[in-house]
Amino acid sequence: MSGSLLPGDASNGRYPAIPATEGPLFFFSYAHSLQDDQGGTDPDVWVDKLYRDLCNHVKGLAELPRGASPGFIDRQLRQGDEWPDQLANALATCRVFVPLYSRRYFRSVHCGKEWFAFAMRRVNYRSRNGSPVDAIIPALWIPLPPGVLPTAASTVQYNSPDFDPLYGEHGFYGIMKVRRWQDIYDEAVYLLARRIVAASELKPPVPPSLIPYEALSPAFGDSDDVGFGTGDKPLRITVVAPGRDELPDGRDRSYYGDDFSTWNPYFGDAVRPLAAHAADVAKSLSYAPALGDLFQHEAELMRRDPPPSGPQVLLIDPYATLLPASREILQKLDALNTPWVQVIVVWSERDLQMKAERERLTAALHGALPHKLTEGRAKSVFALRGTRSLEEFSRMLPPVITAAGRHYLRIASVQPLQGPANHQGPANPAAPEEPHGPQEAWA
Repeated sequence: MSGSLLPGDASNGRYPAIPATEGPLFFFSYAHSLQDDQGGTDPDVWVDKLYRDLCNHVKGLAELPRGASPGFIDRQLRQGDEWPDQLANALATCRVFVPLYSRRYFRSVHCGKEWFAFAMRRVNYRSRNGSPVDAIIPALWIPLPPGVLPTAASTVQYNSPDFDPLYGEHGFYGIMKVRRWQDIYDEAVYLLARRIVAASELKPPVPPSLIPYEALSPAFGDSDDVGFGTGDKPLRITVVAPGRDELPDGRDRSYYGDDFSTWNPYFGDAVRPLAAHAADVAKSLSYAPALGDLFQHEAELMRRDPPPSGPQVLLIDPYATLLPASREILQKLDALNTPWVQVIVVWSERDLQMKAERERLTAALHGALPHKLTEGRAKSVFALRGTRSLEEFSRMLPPVITAAGRHYLRIASVQPLQGPANHQGPANPAAPEEPHGPQEAWA
């Protein structure tokens, strides 16, 4: 998986500036039922009814421009349509995301991709404005037992006290299938439509370019690790950045605080520290992140026998590599074969001093991490060209976390690590992707 980082390459987090078209008010995300081999009745006919009833209420409640679509559902896509582009556009431009909760939903890689695409809009908005946009409005299709929500969904409220208790007990599927509960179903659809319209006023911003659908990360895990449970995927995020009082002589102090937790390399574009933002991105992938600096995490970073407790990601300020104490630890780490430790170097395009000193900082980085910066895993090591903006960082971090997680799963299932480092690391075959299209059945 070697290669250079090129603009427009989906593997490096930079995508062509595809203009977005006007989107729907809400995106209806659901897990497709398995189609009977013999054909026959559409297994999702009741899902379609719920969606159409919801659209009718939204049209009545919202002030939509003439010709605007109240909602989007992938059942609208037909064979021959450019469905990945249409899905990506709808996810990037919708105002509200409506996931239809069921056990199957949280087992679906593709539902996880849809969730993640919208969740990242919320995460980026929060880092730029200091407050979240609560525009994920779940609908309950089939009731879920306690404790099954993945981390990505664990903080989203899905059962409002305004709804009849029978809705919480049976979900939409139950109340729409029992004839005597028709009034309860009608009320629940109306109340859900009201919540969608109210949330639509927040209008989360449209990203500057569309992320190709195939490049989206699944929020609930991929085919190797998708599953239930909160906090079941540990991740250690190490922030390698000095505090304001530790900076090299002459360094602009605007981007720094008392310690690693207040480092804000995208100052001027973001109001939140990068550590908090990175933790939110990790949670959107259903990881439970532990944050710390290089000295707090040193022992775990060097650990090989027994293997560490989980995958690890380093977020590196190039100026940290000018400090002897940080450089020494990084050099020790670089001498080990630890592919489950992945690296992102942060180059901010707004930081004029960093631009002016790029040659000096590049040399310092190579002196601290000569092997990790040249091992050629372009998809998971974003080094010298780095992350130039908050948006780009948000796109690069998920595949880095995924790469670290896959390497960790490989080493955690074998014998304790032994022998000298060879800087090659184990092979990292890509997990097979599920087939996907408007007519498929999702797991």
